[in-house]
Amino acid sequence: MADASRSSGVLGASAIVARSQCRLKSIHASIVIASNAAVTIKLFDSLDNSGTELARIHHTTTGQYNLEYDMHGVLCTTALFCEITEVGSSTAHVSVEFN
Repeated sequence: MADASRSSGVLGASAIVARSQCRLKSIHASIVIASNAAVTIKLFDSLDNSGTELARIHHTTTGQYNLEYDMHGVLCTTALFCEITEVGSSTAHVSVEFN
């Protein structure tokens, strides 16, 4: 059987990805940095940004970037929360795969 995963779908703002225990499989991000204004993406083992931080993507160099982080099924014992912080006209669109 294939190793199927669920997806958050594309997120343009902070959101709860999973409300219970899960395994974080991967993070896909499409980031546009305008005028060197930062974008930061953080994933937490929590229902908000107060839990254990599992991953962080931070970029400040003007340009467009498509990134993929393979998280190898990291266990989130509480929940999974994605925090997206954009400065100025910079933008981030993120999908989180988990099961």
